[in-house]
Amino acid sequence: MADGEAAAAAPLSMLRTSSSSSFDNLGLGSQPAPLTPRVIARSSVGTAFYLYKHQVGGHKPLLRSAPGEVCKPALPHELQFYQGLESTYPQLIPFVPAYLGTIVVDLHPSSGDDAADRTTSDIASSSTASKSASRRPSRSLEHRSISLILWNKELVRDHASFLCEYIVLGDLTQGYMRPCVLDIKMGTRQHGADAPPEKARSHALKCATTTSATLGFRLCGMQIYNQAEGRYVLRDKHWGRLLQPADILPALRFFLSAGDVLRINAVVQLAARLRDLQAVIQHTSGIRFWGASLLLVYEGDITSSTSVARTDARLIDFANSHHDPSLSTPDHGLLLGLDNLIAHLDQMNVAASVDAET
Repeated sequence: MADGEAAAAAPLSMLRTSSSSSFDNLGLGSQPAPLTPRVIARSSVGTAFYLYKHQVGGHKPLLRSAPGEVCKPALPHELQFYQGLESTYPQLIPFVPAYLGTIVVDLHPSSGDDAADRTTSDIASSSTASKSASRRPSRSLEHRSISLILWNKELVRDHASFLCEYIVLGDLTQGYMRPCVLDIKMGTRQHGADAPPEKARSHALKCATTTSATLGFRLCGMQIYNQAEGRYVLRDKHWGRLLQPADILPALRFFLSAGDVLRINAVVQLAARLRDLQAVIQHTSGIRFWGASLLLVYEGDITSSTSVARTDARLIDFANSHHDPSLSTPDHGLLLGLDNLIAHLDQMNVAASVDAET
């Protein structure tokens, strides 16, 4: 059974933070805040790689090295997107992660030690230089994140040594004490123009049978910090696919209620941020953001000095993006998703204002 499929019967029942058993049914659940991670890969020049503990979606495990950096497998369209962003779509730069370069590592199961770690800052550059790294599974990670699940699958599937190029991006959770993160798949189409027929049909079916078709977005995964228990509550893509349009508002409220209190400041700030993004997309032609996600982040630690003001919202995942200068209109599928997402946040804000007055 795939991770999360055990939850198929009652998606909304799993929004309650009081039932730890329903969390465990997902194979993810409510997990302790992470302790110091162990090195799982290392380059020949000493660069240490760790699993990225705040990953909530995707198909491949994300890695990190230096604070503020995230490494993801480089796919051609996504790499081209980031490398050409400044010259082609500079208006999007404030709404995507910072592009820090690329690195090539040699991935294979091996042993290693944790001494003399270097970071990808030492070697990541826009002109890729080939580096080698070994990897091994960490047995002491306390945060059972999506990245750990995906990493274990990689270890089972991959045995031979092979070179893998990674894109190095800015970490959107950098500076947060306890980041709450929501991955939202945007648009009404997810497959790329060059997708094989079987994959295109599979992606089209997922869109047709989820809120992607009606709302222009679907929730893919989230982590929320439970202040009282000192744990993260996790949800995966299987949970998100079960949600119907009527479930979205309660699900968004759940995400934005770390500590059982609706973070109305985060709601207002995220809605404003999405309006800014919406205005940019409305005037951006020549590209389709097929398969892209929107990552929402806010501070989950209510004792943190950043808990009131710290939020972010950025587009990620451009492996299926389609660039064609002849496209004279914006991506209406993405705009549909932004329209409906903003409407849900506005509805949440209005309801909170009414409650405050009564």
